[in-house]
Amino acid sequence: MINTENGNLQLENIKLIIKKGLTRDEFMQSDLFYDVLNQDDYGYVRYYIKPQTMCEQKFVIALLFKPDKLLSSVTLGLAIDGAIPTWENWSEEEELRKKVLLAKWLEKNLGESSYDYTWGSIILAYDRRSASSHITIYYN
Repeated sequence: MINTENGNLQLENIKLIIKKGLTRDEFMQSDLFYDVLNQDDYGYVRYYIKPQTMCEQKFVIALLFKPDKLLSSVTLGLAIDGAIPTWENWSEEEELRKKVLLAKWLEKNLGESSYDYTWGSIILAYDRRSASSHITIYYN
């Protein structure tokens, strides 16, 4: 669940609470770190994590840490039937369908709002460059 008061993100069956101020070292010592599929390091470090469940929905998660090792953002992409998205199972039509499903999930779990908070913001987007629909939580 996403706590709209503080931006904390709690996944089912995971002890780590993803939150503003989370350090890369804390993440690397957590149970969630064992589910990392791969990572990119270009000053910022992005960890791609296998599908996790939150509010009865499976998401592929990406955590982005700034060079100072603090969490910058969290990206949530739908994992339909728990499947990790690949180019073999990708289509623009499916990604646009996922965007609609993500919008419904946000509305059901967070209500109808602008999703701007004192701690950060939540954005829903279809990004043609990354060829994906996703929810991104940005921390101030």
